[in-house]
Amino acid sequence: MPQKPAPIARRPRDPRLDFFRGIGMFIIFIAHTPDNFLALWIPARFGFSDATEIFVFCSGMASALAFGAVFSSHGWLMGAGRIVFRVWQVYWAHIIVFFVIAALVAGVDQVFGLDGRYVDGLNLQHFFDDARPNLVGLLTLTYVPNFFDILPMYLVILALVPVIMALGRLSPWLVAAFVATLWVLAAARVLDLPAEPWSDRTWFFNPFSWQLVFFTGFAFMIG
Repeated sequence: MPQKPAPIARRPRDPRLDFFRGIGMFIIFIAHTPDNFLALWIPARFGFSDATEIFVFCSGMASALAFGAVFSSHGWLMGAGRIVFRVWQVYWAHIIVFFVIAALVAGVDQVFGLDGRYVDGLNLQHFFDDARPNLVGLLTLTYVPNFFDILPMYLVILALVPVIMALGRLSPWLVAAFVATLWVLAAARVLDLPAEPWSDRTWFFNPFSWQLVFFTGFAFMIG
């Protein structure tokens, strides 16, 4: 009888990562709450990094736990397939979150007579004024309103994981060179992604910069 394929071995979830990612999300929440005195005491006020670095670094470590065993045990194609599926999930999560938040802030503005305060704050007025081209922009990730670029950033970085794993099979130095080159090109504004069609604004979180933090955490965990 043909043998069943071996199940994908997963490393156990590390609660320490969940703890520090939770801390990072709490700090981000504090930083984005208006008129909050606690925002004076977040890490960004005392150093060169803030909670976003914590969150992205820990996300890299968590991704190594989630996908590293698939690549090592079942091959590059299976690992790449898992990444594609995860990217698909994150993409639709971003789209759904956008519509839920857009409906929520529009409803709050209308019910409480706030004259578009929250719609303008999230840079959504252009979407409501001319939905057709901006819907295309939303689906193609060329329209990324304020505060909506975390999931698109994660999506792009995840898409780089198969490339990193392929280069890692050849040499870890190739991985380091690739990651560093992307970071330098992003810092020089050569690699940027447009955030809206009516201006030259780019994604606030450039994935080609933040991949350096992500893959540093990824490398620490995958070994």
